[in-house]
Amino acid sequence: MKLRRFFAAKRLIAGETAILLPEQSRHLRDVLRLEPGDAVELFDGEGNRYHGIVEDCGPEVRIGRVNRLHSFATPLLRIVLAAGLIKQDRFEWMLQKGTELGADEFVPLATLRSNIRLPEDRLEARLQRWHRIVREAARQSGRSEIPVIRPPIEFGAFLGVESRASCAKLLFFEGAEGRLTSRLCGSDRAVLCIGPEGGWDPTEIAAAREAGFTACCLGSRTLRSETAAVAAMAVLQFLVASLASGSGPASDPGSV
Repeated sequence: MKLRRFFAAKRLIAGETAILLPEQSRHLRDVLRLEPGDAVELFDGEGNRYHGIVEDCGPEVRIGRVNRLHSFATPLLRIVLAAGLIKQDRFEWMLQKGTELGADEFVPLATLRSNIRLPEDRLEARLQRWHRIVREAARQSGRSEIPVIRPPIEFGAFLGVESRASCAKLLFFEGAEGRLTSRLCGSDRAVLCIGPEGGWDPTEIAAAREAGFTACCLGSRTLRSETAAVAAMAVLQFLVASLASGSGPASDPGSV
């Protein structure tokens, strides 16, 4: 039987003992109703996995006999998903699914055509909520690493940072002349930029090209921002896996 998984902050793992955070403790004790003696798997969000035995199910759940397990193989491609801010529920769905699909970093973008802005006094609470969402998605999907979530940044400032990076840089929008192919996956890091509900402003597209981004589309249909983000990630992961295995369509390997 597959072991239940829980997040254990690395600072709370000492020797052969781990203390779970309050929300993880409640889930173990009140939802799953595990008891002392039950075996569990832990992950610390930094790529490490552990096996342990529940020792105490009090207000602060303690796991004993903790021992580190072999870590999963390093991903072939590190993916940064930079997405224009959209409605809260849709953005959070994108964080969840992006985590399941292997995103390593999320960057919320403030763009010219996005009418979503986060007031400074609400930013910290929103970031904490986003962190909880990706942590839970990592737990459920079996990941050992928790994606990083950056504070929102203006798109122009983001391009200024990424223009100096050596990686695959992809900008997605309807009508772009390029298609996502294996020829664009020749790096160990990729930055995917997805626009907001109103799309990219032409000046933003021009600035992205100047910063070294390749414009790509995902077909003839009009996709919601969160759908485009998930589709782009899924296609990219497929292409990278095909390259690693040496497989791919015979006519144009890795093309979509």
